[in-house]
Amino acid sequence: MPPMVLSRQLARPLDVGQMLELFECRVDVWQFGPAVAILQLMEKPGLEQSSIWAHSAYVLLGSVFPCFEMIGKILNPHSRERGTASIDFNYGFCDVYPSFAPPSGTTPEDSAVPDVVEFRDRVRNGIYHLGYTKGNLFIWNEAGRPDFEIDRSRRDPVYYLNPHNLTRTLVDHFPGLMQRLRDPGAGALQQQFERFFVEFHGLRQ
Repeated sequence: MPPMVLSRQLARPLDVGQMLELFECRVDVWQFGPAVAILQLMEKPGLEQSSIWAHSAYVLLGSVFPCFEMIGKILNPHSRERGTASIDFNYGFCDVYPSFAPPSGTTPEDSAVPDVVEFRDRVRNGIYHLGYTKGNLFIWNEAGRPDFEIDRSRRDPVYYLNPHNLTRTLVDHFPGLMQRLRDPGAGALQQQFERFFVEFHGLRQ
């Protein structure tokens, strides 16, 4: 269902269950649906290099990379409408990729997750501030390799990113996030989600 159709069907004021339903619909229809469709076109058998879909990794990243910050704004109990974007991103990235996370019980401040900081700067900041990714960041699609990888064999590390697998990982992660948010015992997490949904988006109930 288109999110705007669902939004018109929900009675106001929205309770947290309705907010979760609308949020899930928006992400699935507006972000992940188109991203998966692009991925299918990119991976179409026999695709020629002359096809525009053979060169569409940037638009795929533009669609899915904001999800790390979005997830982090829900999970970071100290997130605010403004001023916490970097650590929000860290929270989201480490939730999707626990292998990058600091030790349990440690807040993912920049100093605790330097590799996440590098990917955030080279991909997120590169795309949104400069139009494309920063130096020493290579986009590839090599089978059997991690979504994010760092080659430290050189003087300057080289950072690798697989947008194909990244998209799949984020899509697979999302239902688990929704399950956590809908857990009856997730009071504090639901409260933070409600702040994210209402306050951070400048809505009025």
